[in-house]
Amino acid sequence: MKRLSFWLLVVLSMSAVPAFGKDAIRLHPKAESYPSKFAGPFVHLPDGGILTLAGTEAHVSSDKGKTWKSCPAIPAAKFQFGDRSLERTPDGAIVAIFCNPKEMRSGKKGWGKGTPEEWQIPVYSIRSTDNGKTWSAPLPIQRDWVGALRAMVVLKSGRVVIATMAVQPWEHVIPVYYSDDQAKSWTKTQTITMEGSKINDHDGAMEPKLVELADHSVFMLIRTTKGTFYKSISKDGGRTWSKPESAGIQNNNSFGELARLQDGRLILIWNHDDKYPAFGYVPDPKDWLVKDLSYSWIKRRNKLSVAFSADDGKTWSTPTVIASTDNEKVWIAYAVFFEAEPGVFWICTGQGNVRLQIRAKDL
Repeated sequence: MKRLSFWLLVVLSMSAVPAFGKDAIRLHPKAESYPSKFAGPFVHLPDGGILTLAGTEAHVSSDKGKTWKSCPAIPAAKFQFGDRSLERTPDGAIVAIFCNPKEMRSGKKGWGKGTPEEWQIPVYSIRSTDNGKTWSAPLPIQRDWVGALRAMVVLKSGRVVIATMAVQPWEHVIPVYYSDDQAKSWTKTQTITMEGSKINDHDGAMEPKLVELADHSVFMLIRTTKGTFYKSISKDGGRTWSKPESAGIQNNNSFGELARLQDGRLILIWNHDDKYPAFGYVPDPKDWLVKDLSYSWIKRRNKLSVAFSADDGKTWSTPTVIASTDNEKVWIAYAVFFEAEPGVFWICTGQGNVRLQIRAKDL
């Protein structure tokens, strides 16, 4: 698959067709029907409603996803919602960041040639102070090349911290920004870099997720080509970050969804490969042969698993598989998670088109 085609799948996904026949995707036996026509991300509204963004509009449901009312959010002539993140601040503002695929540029000379400026998927933010009825004009944040744009967290202090992606010749890095004025402006802080495996164009520090921990530090989970997720910690609200190190969680070079549940636990949804220990994993060079990685830049994505942590990621529960197929060429990845009500989870995937609702008690 060409690089451009892949990233189009990421930023415009949620419309793929699930596998059938011998490649059918098996869901967890307790999985229920997905109640929404939208894949998310979502935020709760004060009146009990749910809001999401799709296309160029904001969509609100007052009946748990069964029906939706829509209104314009961004100018359709110049913008479209690609991959995005959505959060609510303590003061009630809804903040979104999104990639704009209408401005996407991919280097005509190919990866590693020309300049990084030839690779762009611009990122913007918008905000609403009336529960999605009206929105601010898109505010440009950066023009760099971005994969999954899923890393935004509202700290208890009210600060909004986001982590994006960019190209630094020639691997991926993670710029970090914060806002103390409900996304009216952004301040760029540190760019997270780490040496990749020097394999191909999917290398370096990629596709982060952010959560605030109990001690108010900010935890960043990082996709890598090194056999595990890596982590970086900020103890000053996103201004400075520790040197990335292995998080000890097995990862096959795929995005990991990380979120805080309403009961305080963390949930991780990722492509765990049960050939290797899920946690406390130390990759062996034989596990990650360069010839295998350079062929497709990933290992298996045909199994999606869930694990929980009650101690801010120090320990995790045994992974539970929620979707799988025997065909290793079928991908089930790029999960979007939403806790629709306490203990009731909506989970969608951009690759594999999984749409399910499942309850915490069944995991």
